[in-house]
Amino acid sequence: NLAGVTDTAGNAGVSTASSSNYTVDTRPADTTGPTATITLADTALTVGETTTVTIRFNEPVTGFANDDIILTDANGTLGTLTANADGKTWTATFTPTANVNDTTNTISVNLAGVTDTAGNAGVSTASSDNYTVNTRSADTTGPTATITLADTALTVGETTTVTIRFNEPVTGFANDDIVLTDANGTLSTLTPNADRTVWTATFTPTANVNDTTNTISVNLAGVTDTAGNAGVSTATSANYTVDTRSADTTGPTATITLADTALTVGETTTVTIRFNEPVTNFDASDIVLTDANGTLGTLTANADG
Repeated sequence: NLAGVTDTAGNAGVSTASSSNYTVDTRPADTTGPTATITLADTALTVGETTTVTIRFNEPVTGFANDDIILTDANGTLGTLTANADGKTWTATFTPTANVNDTTNTISVNLAGVTDTAGNAGVSTASSDNYTVNTRSADTTGPTATITLADTALTVGETTTVTIRFNEPVTGFANDDIVLTDANGTLSTLTPNADRTVWTATFTPTANVNDTTNTISVNLAGVTDTAGNAGVSTATSANYTVDTRSADTTGPTATITLADTALTVGETTTVTIRFNEPVTNFDASDIVLTDANGTLGTLTANADG
C-alpha cells in the first residue's frame, strides 16, 4: 500500500504495487482413487413402481458409464446415467423385475472402471444398502396342493411316503386337515420342509384289504398362505391300489344248495353253487350227477364270478 510510504522529500506513494502471480499447492499428493455412495429414492419397490438411483462420488470422476454398474443382485434394470455439472453425482431410473419377492437386493459400482482428475482409478466396488422388491400381483387366492405316493401299489407289509406339495408357503396345516375316508390306511405325523411348501408323512395301508380305488385328500379350507388367504375345496391324490391280503396258496371251495329239497312229480328247483372266491373254467362238465337222480340245465354265473 504505497499511500503509507513517503520518500526522503516527503512525497507519499499512490495506490499499490503488486508482484506477478505465483502458485501455491500445499495439499498432499492425490494418490487415491474415487469412492462412491449409492442410494435409492424408494427402497421398497412394488408392482408398477420405479425409482431414482443416485451415485455420488467423493470427487469429480471420468470414465464412468452404465457398464460400470453391477446389477447381479439388483432384480431390475437401470436406465441411462445422467451426470450433474460437478462431475460427482450421477442419476438413473431403476425398474424392478416383475413377479419377484426379494428383501436382499443391491446395486453396485465397479470403481476400477472410474478415475479421478488426477488419474487415480477406484478400488473394489461400492454397493447400495439392501432394498426390497415385491412385484408379485396382489395375492387374493388361497393355496393349492398336489398329493403323491412314492408307491402306488401297496401290498402286505409295505408302507410308503406321501408327499403333499403346496404352490406357496402355508400355515395352519396339520394331520386333521387330511381326509382318509377313501384311503384304506393311516398317516403318520406330517413333517414340513424349511419353507413350508412340501410336507411328508408315512402311509400304512389297512390289513386284509383289496381295493384299486383309494385316495388321500387334503381339506384346503383349513390351510392359509402368508397373505392370509384360505384354500378352497379339497386336493386329492390319484388312485392307488391296496392289496394286503395274505398270499393265496389254496384253491376254491364251494357250497351247493337246492331251493327245494323235497322234489315230487312235476317239480324242478334252482341249484345254487357258491364258491368262496371268484373262479374260472367252471362249466357243466365239472358237475357230478351220479347220485343226483336228475339233470341240470345250463349254468348261469353272477357278475363277481
